[in-house]
Amino acid sequence: MINISNRLKTVASFILDDNLTIEAIDVGCDHALLDIYLIENKKDLKLTASDINTNPLKKAIQNITKYSLLDKITVIKSDGISSITEEMDTVIISGMGADTIIDILTKDKTKLENIKKIVISSNNKYPSIRVILSSLGYKIEKEKIVFEDGKFYIIMKFIKGFSKYSKKQLYFGPYLLKNKDEDFYRYFDHLKKEKEQIIKKIPNIYKEKRKKINMEIKILTEESKESI
Repeated sequence: MINISNRLKTVASFILDDNLTIEAIDVGCDHALLDIYLIENKKDLKLTASDINTNPLKKAIQNITKYSLLDKITVIKSDGISSITEEMDTVIISGMGADTIIDILTKDKTKLENIKKIVISSNNKYPSIRVILSSLGYKIEKEKIVFEDGKFYIIMKFIKGFSKYSKKQLYFGPYLLKNKDEDFYRYFDHLKKEKEQIIKKIPNIYKEKRKKINMEIKILTEESKESI
């Protein structure tokens, strides 16, 4: 059994927690460790590991060969979601920045027609991802905060459908707000402290920028009071 990080195990759990996923594509698969883990835990899953870069794909093939799964995982060189087929129902995007993920999903959005589920592990700008996925016709089914190697990550699972979210829900995450735990308060307290450090470095002449960050600090402070 392959050993992967807690972050990737959380991503995998969002695929393995139901029987909806029949055929998935892992966009930006890197070394395919997640894909190997998924197949080891869901034998009937059809999986395509894709990446735009040649070197990660070479390493992916080496790893897949090592675990004797070349007949279970298809490896392709592809730009974003351009290679999605009609049979695929799930998209996985892990380990990228939000801007890259948003660009991938929006520039080929017609490819999402048959996609029922999208699992995302970004490293920033989570509210932006929620806004864009909502506009693409997806709603948030599940979210989880993971702390790993000194960093916080929010893993998000979207399913086909529509739900109207408030600004607060889009900022904090509707699922996270409903299921607050220790990690919720740890992450948003960490985010508040980051904002406080940022605003110290912004000159007073940048009034609008300071106003925006001060508003975020206020919102984060109010939310953290609930943990007291």
